[in-house]
Amino acid sequence: MQDQVLSKILAHAERDFPREACGLIINTGYSYTIIECENTSHEPESSFLIDPLVYAQWAEQIACVYHSHPNQSPEPSPADIASSERCRVPFMIVGVPSGEVFTYTPSGVLIAPYEDRQFVYGVMDCLNLVSDYYRHKLNIIINDGERKTWGWWQDAQHETAFVDGFIANGFVRVDELQPDDIIVMRLGGGCPNHAAIYYGNSSILHHPSRDCNSRIEMYGQYWRQNTVCYLRYHEKN
Repeated sequence: MQDQVLSKILAHAERDFPREACGLIINTGYSYTIIECENTSHEPESSFLIDPLVYAQWAEQIACVYHSHPNQSPEPSPADIASSERCRVPFMIVGVPSGEVFTYTPSGVLIAPYEDRQFVYGVMDCLNLVSDYYRHKLNIIINDGERKTWGWWQDAQHETAFVDGFIANGFVRVDELQPDDIIVMRLGGGCPNHAAIYYGNSSILHHPSRDCNSRIEMYGQYWRQNTVCYLRYHEKN
């Protein structure tokens, strides 16, 4: 890739420091150029998100996604690997201020064990865990959708959005739980906003918040009293 492209990426990273800079490397057919993107993460000093509409606009020409690691090495984090694997696009990471560069190329692997994943909204959260579990354990592809702005669940207009997203992916409501079913919950008030996988034997696998890693635990009173509905993939009925 041309030196001038890397120079522009490094300049972008230095300009956005201490926030993570992010953008797209585009193949124009005869050369490469970059599209600088806004980092829409609610924690831009430690993570990044690119507007899905911007990504979709350039999807056919994306050669690589780039972002920076302020005051860190460019080694990919679990969240970086997860994003690259899901997008099926290489990720270039630049360290700032070191200027070191690392490129991760996706290989189709499960990005992390189901348990003990760190929470990064839009990258490693409850929906990503469900999507990975269904893809790798059940061979069912779920589009876990674009992420709304952090805190979207406090807006009443999104009351049905979370469940509707699963229904659009082929899930139906059920009255009794079976292993691999989805339990939809309402956490922190507002609209339904959390999904757990029923693991059997009154246990669930989920990634409940940014304050704790993903885990298997008992489907106890707190989770039950915040449950909205049960969902099952239609072909399992």
